[in-house]
Amino acid sequence: MITNTLPKSIENCPIIDALIEIRFTSKIHQNAIFGIIYNALKSDFSKIEDLPILQIPEPIRMSDPNFKYKPLYRISNDEFVIQIGPDVLAIGSYPKYVGWKKFSSKIFEILNKVEELKIINEVERLGIRYINFFNEDIFNNIKLEIILDNKKLKSQKSVIRTEFSNGKFVSTLQISNDAKSNDIFGSIIDIDCHKTKGLQDFFNNKETLINEGHLIEKKLFFELISDEYLKKLNPKY
Repeated sequence: MITNTLPKSIENCPIIDALIEIRFTSKIHQNAIFGIIYNALKSDFSKIEDLPILQIPEPIRMSDPNFKYKPLYRISNDEFVIQIGPDVLAIGSYPKYVGWKKFSSKIFEILNKVEELKIINEVERLGIRYINFFNEDIFNNIKLEIILDNKKLKSQKSVIRTEFSNGKFVSTLQISNDAKSNDIFGSIIDIDCHKTKGLQDFFNNKETLINEGHLIEKKLFFELISDEYLKKLNPKY
């Protein structure tokens, strides 16, 4: 059972991707977004990449709602990556998770610079997402069971997706034991805590909002993991 004290970290960290994402409307032409943001951040992020979605013709991207919030470019350094699109900005700790203290500090630093550009009209969605990978069947080590005809269901390939709401954030939880990372098969726990309301004054309240979403994500993860398995991950308090 989770106590009021959550681990500050776990030594055998399963996090393979961590990011925060904001979706927004802009005050300027969408085609100018990337250049302006990149110019403000390029001193810290020297590597720049076009993402594969750019191969799709612009008229198709603009008309298909599935592409609306897809980033077009990626800039990165050794510890962090930023993906930028006409109406989306995602900041990630990659390829290795650096811990929330360092990650959040970089998030707020970047968002402060973006705010100063005065190009964002309104933030429509905030998301905090963590993807965890385990090189085993995670269904054996979580406090979640699938019951069929009063019997616990065990499957070699299971995917579960569900949502929880606490009135402030909605948490989308996805669990699969048929995942792959770096050519290794295993399981993932993917948690996306997001909100679309109460963001009118996002930049003035960004630290409170992002820290709150991160805490909700963190609590859900540790509530899900069994006590025995958590000990194997060697938590630090």
